[in-house]
Amino acid sequence: MADLRVDGNDIVVTLNVAEALLALRREVRVPLEYLRMVHVEESPLAGLTRWRRPGIWCPGTLTVGSARFAGGREFAAAHAGQPAVVLDADGGTWQRVVVSHRDATAIAADLAGMLLSRGPGGRGPGRQLP
Repeated sequence: MADLRVDGNDIVVTLNVAEALLALRREVRVPLEYLRMVHVEESPLAGLTRWRRPGIWCPGTLTVGSARFAGGREFAAAHAGQPAVVLDADGGTWQRVVVSHRDATAIAADLAGMLLSRGPGGRGPGRQLP
């Protein structure tokens, strides 16, 4: 399962070995300044783009890798039966990042708090995840 953390001004998704092999990358970064919304998806596979380049889509099991969708580029490391943190960004490489994590609710709450602490301008320092 992938790990999420805040590193400086970026949200960093670090993939496990199997996910990294499927996605042909070890990590994904989303600058905090581009983050616009964060939420938890209890059934993340349903809303994901199927075609992954590179990556894999196994119906009802998992989706790992990058894809294009109407709103831009998407990265997913999502597994069936596990809630996922969904990051929606405006700008940067990724417009949507979906990552399954056992602590998805707590991570999303911390990231939402960081969004709120930026204030109306949407920029500025947030706080670190615990």
